[in-house]
Amino acid sequence: MTDQIETLCDILDMDSTGITPDTALSSLEGWDSMAIVMITYHIFEQYQRRVAVADIRNCTTVQQVLDLMNP
Repeated sequence: MTDQIETLCDILDMDSTGITPDTALSSLEGWDSMAIVMITYHIFEQYQRRVAVADIRNCTTVQQVLDLMNP
């Protein structure tokens, strides 16, 4: 899971220090509509599966995004 948090933080262009699965996405400085699109693209590129932008937009914690990232 730590690798996935690192990946998420890389996508958001931020340091992963202090980021846990329970971290609220709204507290992340890089969490915006562009981040949602980039995560959608990452999931498609890495796992060859489509995730709706709305599914990611509805996430409120890091864990919920990680759950979508897991193939």
